[in-house]
Amino acid sequence: MDGSLSFESYFTGAKKAAHRAMVEHGRREYDDFALFAGVGIEKLAKAVLISKDPTYLVEMRNGNADMLLYFGGDLQMDMKKVRTIGAKDAIARLRRLGVLQADPDLDTLIEMRNGAAHASSGGGEAKEMISPFARTIGELLDHLGEEQGTFWERWATAVLAAVHWHMDQVSRDIQLRIEHSRHAFDDRFVGLPEGVKQEALKSQNPLTSSLRARPMTAKRNGVPYITTTGGNCPACTGPAVLGFELASRTGAKATYVPDAFACFICNFRAQGPEEMAAMRNLVFSGVILTPPTLDETDETETD
Repeated sequence: MDGSLSFESYFTGAKKAAHRAMVEHGRREYDDFALFAGVGIEKLAKAVLISKDPTYLVEMRNGNADMLLYFGGDLQMDMKKVRTIGAKDAIARLRRLGVLQADPDLDTLIEMRNGAAHASSGGGEAKEMISPFARTIGELLDHLGEEQGTFWERWATAVLAAVHWHMDQVSRDIQLRIEHSRHAFDDRFVGLPEGVKQEALKSQNPLTSSLRARPMTAKRNGVPYITTTGGNCPACTGPAVLGFELASRTGAKATYVPDAFACFICNFRAQGPEEMAAMRNLVFSGVILTPPTLDETDETETD
């Protein structure tokens, strides 16, 4: 049987596709994510089937037994004529064998990959397929006795977040974006001399340098907005900036709440009350993000 139909070939292909899926999800290219996620699941599902018996990959057409004989090792065939089952049938056979359970979300992901179903506007539906994707890969790896960390390598933490259903959607998304920003930043320095990365982290953005000396405020449509340094970025450890919006004002007393987090080195961003709440729980646990008190004379008008 051809080497491209071996367990090793399918397993390696599954790992490559699964990693690419994580990259596309982090880039917010959710349609591409669904494509590579489906490929990863199909290849790993076939690896499980072939680990049991190569004939389990046979696609039976019109009662022709040639494929069965070929996968059994007793018939030679031109590789151009060799056909294996697709993702849908591979999953169905694994469910029949008790390796996988019924999962409507997994079925939807495979339909997206095959073009039978399309993501909703903005890729929102495909985006949510990260959980069934990670969960299914995990179940197949467990059945093979393969280590999750060995398969996922640097994506292991992000995948762990993806399968945690007790974690809300926004928190999972923030965790995945942190991991993506971290890996994208690390990839910039592949092949460069040691120390270049640390020098890049030391070179602060002019904005963070000025804020370190004195926080700034601006008025957006007449409403004050505070910008100040926000500690280290959870993705690259570089200096970051926090934004605070005015929540309420009673007389001379104004209350501000965290509204944005930005790193100008690795480009990790969080915006809005929900994402900032997730940031507080994931990154700043036990830390109160308190805006500084500024005089009215510090404010500048902006558009």
